[in-house]
Amino acid sequence: MDLLTTSRMRAYQACPRLHQYEYELGYRLAVEAEELRFGTLWHEGQAAWWLADSARLEAGIDAIRRNSAYQFDAVKAEELLLGYDAMWSGEALTVLAVEVEFACDLRNPETGAASRTFKLGGKLDGVTLDAAERALIVEHKTTSKDIADGSEYWRRLQLDSQVSTYYEGARALGHEPQGCIYDVVHKPTIRPYQATPVELRKYTKATKDKPSALYANQHEADETPEDFRVRLRQSIVEEPGRYYRRGIVVRLEEDERDAAFDRWQTAAAIREARRAGRWPRNPDACDRWGRTCPYFDVCTRTASLDDPLRFRRAERTHEELSTAIQPVSTKETDDNANSSNSTQASDAA
Repeated sequence: MDLLTTSRMRAYQACPRLHQYEYELGYRLAVEAEELRFGTLWHEGQAAWWLADSARLEAGIDAIRRNSAYQFDAVKAEELLLGYDAMWSGEALTVLAVEVEFACDLRNPETGAASRTFKLGGKLDGVTLDAAERALIVEHKTTSKDIADGSEYWRRLQLDSQVSTYYEGARALGHEPQGCIYDVVHKPTIRPYQATPVELRKYTKATKDKPSALYANQHEADETPEDFRVRLRQSIVEEPGRYYRRGIVVRLEEDERDAAFDRWQTAAAIREARRAGRWPRNPDACDRWGRTCPYFDVCTRTASLDDPLRFRRAERTHEELSTAIQPVSTKETDDNANSSNSTQASDAA
């Protein structure tokens, strides 16, 4: 059986050809993109913060420094964690689990029959109890979008089936979630200054009181990590609400049912694409989140998946998960459960 995760579903929903490259053929970028690299580093620091019984900030900073290969990435992550600790360390939450994986049956929402092609799987960032002893899932996110209360970012969560999938995962682990703490951090948009090329430099006119100097928006030399740290810290201190937001996301029974159909029908579409041996392209997904799809040149036949400088083969389909929860793939298995048109066949699956 294969594992159906939120990441896998999103890849297929964005572009079936992208899904084929990553989840059927197992290709990944040879060098991680800067945005993904920083996200991974921040996640390491944040996980260490949540895991620590005491000295959380020290544990998180240590994790960042152990895992960072780029000094400016470390500075950004450290400063964000300083603000995060100041913002949330006083919250009355009892941590039950951090970075916990799950795998459970993917079920037909009409019949309750389990799929014979896919298991539903993933990883919860955390599970916690609040002051009222309600079990709450914790989901960490970083984003460059506006996260102010009432923004589109929060309204869109009403349609996002990921939280509903994590409800299923929490139940599979023995918890009955009453909500999800959606813990969002806004990624810094300020970047280190770079020296202005000599031919582009402009200087003010000297006066009796002031010598000639570079224009204020130009720079003699690259900014040092410590100078960048000072600027970033000031930005966070001045607008903490711009960088940190939390909200409780709840799911009603009808929300969970809609999400169950989303999962089931996506799984059916993946299996049908396998049967046909065709993975349609979606040109509307070639440019997402302000960057071009890493496989764009492959689809336009100007690059090859076999180029080791650009791509590598993953050791396993879901690299973010341990091998313990990844079922053995049986892509050729007949899965009558994916035919929701036949109640008899679905119940027999």
